Amino acid sequence: MLNYNPIQNESLRTLVMLSESIHSLPEDAVQNMVAQIANLDVDGQKALIATLEDEQKQIAAAKAAKGITPEMEMKQIKENSAKIAAIKRDFEMTVARERQGEEAAAAGAQAENLLRDI
Repeated sequence: MLNYNPIQNESLRTLVMLSESIHSLPEDAVQNMVAQIANLDVDGQKALIATLEDEQKQIAAAKAAKGITPEMEMKQIKENSAKIAAIKRDFEMTVARERQGEEAAAAGAQAENLLRDI
Protein backbone atom coordinates (compact mmCIF):
# COMPACT_ATOMS: atom_id res chain seq x y z
CA MET A 1 0.00 0.00 0.00
CA LEU A 2 1.34 3.38 -0.95
CA ASN A 3 2.39 5.82 1.77
CA TYR A 4 2.03 9.49 0.85
CA ASN A 5 2.78 10.80 4.35
CA PRO A 6 6.40 11.76 3.57
CA ILE A 7 5.04 14.60 1.41
CA GLN A 8 4.48 17.37 3.94
CA ASN A 9 2.78 19.85 1.58
CA GLU A 10 -0.87 18.86 1.72
CA SER A 11 -1.76 20.37 -1.65
CA LEU A 12 1.13 18.56 -3.32
CA ARG A 13 0.24 15.29 -1.57
CA THR A 14 -3.34 15.52 -2.83
CA LEU A 15 -2.23 16.24 -6.39
CA VAL A 16 0.23 13.33 -6.31
CA MET A 17 -2.55 11.00 -5.11
CA LEU A 18 -4.77 12.18 -7.98
CA SER A 19 -2.10 12.07 -10.68
CA GLU A 20 -2.84 9.50 -13.34
CA SER A 21 0.63 9.83 -14.82
CA ILE A 22 2.26 8.93 -11.50
CA HIS A 23 -0.11 6.05 -10.85
CA SER A 24 0.50 4.55 -14.27
CA LEU A 25 3.86 3.42 -12.88
CA PRO A 26 4.41 0.21 -10.86
CA GLU A 27 3.70 0.58 -7.14
CA ASP A 28 7.34 0.44 -6.05
CA ALA A 29 8.25 3.12 -8.59
CA VAL A 30 5.42 5.30 -7.29
CA GLN A 31 6.68 4.91 -3.72
CA ASN A 32 10.20 5.87 -4.84
CA MET A 33 8.77 8.90 -6.63
CA VAL A 34 6.86 9.91 -3.48
CA ALA A 35 10.12 9.78 -1.53
CA GLN A 36 11.83 11.95 -4.16
CA ILE A 37 8.96 14.44 -4.17
CA ALA A 38 9.12 14.66 -0.37
CA ASN A 39 12.75 15.75 -0.67
CA LEU A 40 12.11 18.56 -3.16
CA ASP A 41 12.88 22.11 -2.09
CA VAL A 42 10.07 24.69 -1.94
CA ASP A 43 10.65 25.91 -5.51
CA GLY A 44 10.63 22.36 -6.82
CA GLN A 45 7.39 21.67 -4.97
CA LYS A 46 5.77 24.79 -6.44
CA ALA A 47 6.83 23.78 -9.95
CA LEU A 48 5.50 20.26 -9.46
CA ILE A 49 2.22 21.59 -8.05
CA ALA A 50 1.79 23.75 -11.16
CA THR A 51 2.53 20.78 -13.42
CA LEU A 52 0.14 18.46 -11.59
CA GLU A 53 -2.60 21.12 -11.58
CA ASP A 54 -2.18 21.43 -15.35
CA GLU A 55 -2.48 17.65 -15.64
CA GLN A 56 -5.75 17.73 -13.69
CA LYS A 57 -7.08 20.53 -15.93
CA GLN A 58 -6.17 18.54 -19.05
CA ILE A 59 -7.88 15.45 -17.69
CA ALA A 60 -11.01 17.45 -16.86
CA ALA A 61 -11.00 19.01 -20.35
CA ALA A 62 -10.57 15.61 -22.00
CA LYS A 63 -13.46 14.18 -20.01
CA ALA A 64 -15.63 17.16 -20.86
CA ALA A 65 -14.76 16.75 -24.55
CA LYS A 66 -15.86 13.11 -24.37
CA GLY A 67 -19.08 14.15 -22.65
CA ILE A 68 -18.18 12.47 -19.37
CA THR A 69 -19.84 14.32 -16.52
CA PRO A 70 -19.12 14.05 -12.80
CA GLU A 71 -22.56 12.50 -12.40
CA MET A 72 -21.65 9.78 -14.88
CA GLU A 73 -18.41 9.12 -13.02
CA MET A 74 -20.25 8.96 -9.69
CA LYS A 75 -22.77 6.52 -11.16
CA GLN A 76 -19.92 4.30 -12.39
CA ILE A 77 -18.23 4.46 -8.99
CA LYS A 78 -21.46 3.44 -7.27
CA GLU A 79 -21.95 0.54 -9.67
CA ASN A 80 -18.39 -0.65 -9.14
CA SER A 81 -18.77 -0.30 -5.37
CA ALA A 82 -21.93 -2.41 -5.48
CA LYS A 83 -20.11 -5.08 -7.51
CA ILE A 84 -17.22 -5.10 -5.05
CA ALA A 85 -19.62 -5.37 -2.10
CA ALA A 86 -21.36 -8.34 -3.76
CA ILE A 87 -18.04 -10.08 -4.43
CA LYS A 88 -16.93 -9.47 -0.84
CA ARG A 89 -20.23 -10.82 0.52
CA ASP A 90 -19.99 -13.94 -1.69
CA PHE A 91 -16.38 -14.49 -0.63
CA GLU A 92 -17.22 -14.16 3.06
CA MET A 93 -20.16 -16.56 2.70
CA THR A 94 -17.95 -19.09 0.91
CA VAL A 95 -15.29 -18.84 3.61
CA ALA A 96 -17.95 -19.28 6.32
CA ARG A 97 -19.35 -22.37 4.55
CA GLU A 98 -15.85 -23.86 4.24
CA ARG A 99 -15.19 -23.26 7.93
CA GLN A 100 -18.48 -24.87 8.86
CA GLY A 101 -17.60 -27.86 6.68
CA GLU A 102 -14.19 -28.16 8.33
CA GLU A 103 -15.74 -27.90 11.80
CA ALA A 104 -18.35 -30.52 10.93
CA ALA A 105 -15.64 -32.85 9.62
CA ALA A 106 -13.58 -32.32 12.79
CA ALA A 107 -16.64 -32.98 14.97
CA GLY A 108 -17.37 -36.13 12.98
CA ALA A 109 -13.81 -37.31 13.42
CA GLN A 110 -14.02 -36.70 17.17
CA ALA A 111 -17.28 -38.60 17.37
CA GLU A 112 -15.73 -41.54 15.52
CA ASN A 113 -12.75 -41.49 17.89
CA LEU A 114 -15.06 -41.49 20.91
CA LEU A 115 -17.07 -44.39 19.52
CA ARG A 116 -13.87 -46.33 18.82
CA ASP A 117 -12.59 -45.64 22.32
CA ILE A 118 -15.82 -46.87 23.89
